[in-house]
Amino acid sequence: MPTSAAVKASAKLALKDKWPTALGIGSIIFSVYCLNIVIAQIVSTLLQPIVNEIWLTVIAVLSMLLFCQFFFAPLLYGALRWFWFGSLDNDVSVNEIFYYFSSLKLYLRALSLSVRIFTRVIGVLFICFLPALIVGAVASPTTYEILGSEMPYWATYVWMLFNVLAMFGIIMSFIMLLRYFAAPILMINDAGISPQEALHLSVIISKNANGKTFSFVMSFFAWGLLSLLYIPMIFTLPYFICSYAIYCKNLIANYNNMVAPPPPTFTGYNTF
Repeated sequence: MPTSAAVKASAKLALKDKWPTALGIGSIIFSVYCLNIVIAQIVSTLLQPIVNEIWLTVIAVLSMLLFCQFFFAPLLYGALRWFWFGSLDNDVSVNEIFYYFSSLKLYLRALSLSVRIFTRVIGVLFICFLPALIVGAVASPTTYEILGSEMPYWATYVWMLFNVLAMFGIIMSFIMLLRYFAAPILMINDAGISPQEALHLSVIISKNANGKTFSFVMSFFAWGLLSLLYIPMIFTLPYFICSYAIYCKNLIANYNNMVAPPPPTFTGYNTF
């Protein structure tokens, strides 16, 4: 497996003559991302007079999740498709980002993968944060108010354990979710496999490379902080996605070499 620096260098080389189109795709993704936020704010404004603050937050979050699942994710997979085939030196039209909207079958294929990834994220987060949630409930005054009893003095010290378990949950969930890192690329690269098979294959090829994948993702930490300013996201998104596509290409190649290593190169007979 190449280093993160080598993958980034390959991404820059792949984007060298394609930056105008890549920036256009980054602008489209960024605009749709902003549209999602605007829609959630409109929904919140319309419902504010008739629902309380808690339900208002729940409805706003649900509207954003539904938008991501039904529109943003298929668009993002289409953009990833452009970067994937572009990184293989293919001449790909910018219309490729709308590939998963071109037919109902393709749209359902992208939606299926998106929903499956989402359910796995929720399941992993629940399992990893369950100890922290239990400890948090023990240390919360609300729990004892519901039970109609006084909060014991020792419960105030349990919050320290809660913080430790919450940090543990963050780390473990991140590591476990790395198993599905290559699933979108596997689905994009092979139209013959189902979204479920793409997830299964991602777990298999990532089995011995989670450390490399973790290092690769963390190498973008500073770029991620820069993207929090939103506007730079137009420029950083193409770089992120292209690097991701090239990393997955090397991840797949590394697994193929492990399963079926290339034959040794003949260098001539040894003479003594």
